[in-house]
Amino acid sequence: MEIDVKKIAADLGVILGIMLFMLNAIFYIVDIELFINPTVSLYSLLFVIAFGCYSIINSRKKLGGYINWSDAFVSYMVCIAIGMAIAALTQIFIFLILDPVATEKLNEMSLIMIKETYSSMGVNEELLQQVLIEAEKNPSFSFKNITLGLAVVLLMHVIIGAICALITLIFNRNNPEIA
Repeated sequence: MEIDVKKIAADLGVILGIMLFMLNAIFYIVDIELFINPTVSLYSLLFVIAFGCYSIINSRKKLGGYINWSDAFVSYMVCIAIGMAIAALTQIFIFLILDPVATEKLNEMSLIMIKETYSSMGVNEELLQQVLIEAEKNPSFSFKNITLGLAVVLLMHVIIGAICALITLIFNRNNPEIA
């Protein structure tokens, strides 16, 4: 029986999605500001990358110790795409259906963060005002920006997934079909 890497990765992607769903729920319950905290975002990114790497390793193990680059890449991307899609749907539910007021609160906090960051960098007042006007017109947690953010993150993970798949080849056993 042929082993389907996509199925293995999809199952892990659902698990990743459930974990990210719970993480979003915890952020919402504990402190809404965690959604815009850069440190929390970095740790979340590292967690997602680690889970994608685990998907590659798990697929390789199920394939008998050898995985080619394309299967490793597919394993990473399917897992990440499903998990991140579930996380994006969670954010859409939280910020557009459950609590639209939270969106306004986060947008206000984002504007404050932008102002503080640009002021600390010594940016002139005109440019700062232009950036704030644009940020106010384009809220971070709108449907458009959540889906755009998902697309950007997936494109970033294409590069990361390609690198992880390449690294996996270094630690691969010999191909049983060639040996």
